[in-house]
Amino acid sequence: MSDSPTTGASGRPETGPQLPEFVDWIAGILIALAGGALTVGGSVLAFLVDRDALEAGVESGEITVVVVERELTEAEALEVTEAVVSWAGWGLLVTGIGLLLFAVGYVAARHRAHSRTPGDESAGTFQSAAVLGAVTAGVLSFLPFSPAIGGGVAGYLEGGSGRGVGVGALSGFLAIAPVLLVLVFVTVGLYDGLATVGDASMGIVVAAAMLFAFLFTAAFGTGLGALGGFVGGRLGNW
Repeated sequence: MSDSPTTGASGRPETGPQLPEFVDWIAGILIALAGGALTVGGSVLAFLVDRDALEAGVESGEITVVVVERELTEAEALEVTEAVVSWAGWGLLVTGIGLLLFAVGYVAARHRAHSRTPGDESAGTFQSAAVLGAVTAGVLSFLPFSPAIGGGVAGYLEGGSGRGVGVGALSGFLAIAPVLLVLVFVTVGLYDGLATVGDASMGIVVAAAMLFAFLFTAAFGTGLGALGGFVGGRLGNW
């Protein structure tokens, strides 16, 4: 078991196993596919779902809005629903476009890194390990503890650098960052809708609850990623 990272011919520490460039391309494609799906979904919510469709859903009972303080009328429920759907659509759209741009930038940066790295050295970096871990967590998102698995991958890719916990935590945060961004937009939509129907005080309560959910989700993903990074880092030392 090695206690320190190895050093290649260029004098730059190798941060883990050598991975071929196509691995980064696959990661970029997966990120772009997720971004494309969110962009399409956000466009539908933001531009194609009209008030009449939402009104029909509220009247039929398919769409319900429940607040603790009082029961909303159908007209009020429609206003709140319209605000949430609109803001959620924009949140998905912004997140999707952001992922598309990130995918392009990531692949371009990784191509430059591979082209500048001698063939006998690893082109891996702290950031690329975190991204690959986050992509792994995203692909396995149907599993309840996928951020830990992604963090483990990131920690392993960091090898014997001793930064397994840090790269795992970053991986876990990156994996849930899109969810957190959409959650921010949904929170704004809820507050906007409740304020529109004259219930701004309840909007503040709901926003505070959503903030708690935001912090819990961030801590959950980051913590699991850090735990996985610790384990993966230990494995990478062998």
